[in-house]
Amino acid sequence: MNHVVLSEPIGTEGYMDPEIEKTKGVTLKSDIYSFGVVLFELLCGREAFLPHEADSFLAPLAKRHYENNTMDEILQSEVLNHIRMNQVSVRSLGKIATTAYSCIQDERQHRPNMNDIVTKLEKALEVHLRLENLFHSVRHQQAFLLADTIDHE
Repeated sequence: MNHVVLSEPIGTEGYMDPEIEKTKGVTLKSDIYSFGVVLFELLCGREAFLPHEADSFLAPLAKRHYENNTMDEILQSEVLNHIRMNQVSVRSLGKIATTAYSCIQDERQHRPNMNDIVTKLEKALEVHLRLENLFHSVRHQQAFLLADTIDHE
């Protein structure tokens, strides 16, 4: 069974599928929406619902910034620092943000299934690991060249 009908919508503010209000029903795609919110929480370093903020709900805020290509304005400072220090790939984070964005689409039929999400997140990890290996290799070569330079002095 993958559809439940409710008399009252239930859930935690900020994570609830907006279609629950309209349909009074919960599906697997409702969980996909919530998972997308969690991904944006990780990227942005803020909770899904902050009642005293102007943009109290993270999902519409993240959606707006994603669509306007201004995600850097809401990424948490630690993520930005990792980007500046080349410890994480912008491309990898972009894949995660794109995945999160696809999860929080208003209409359920436009959200991916969990297998697609896993595949996309695995690709984001692969991109990150390739970058990490590249930088490890470059650092190793720099250390070798530095040692060789010192030996010749």
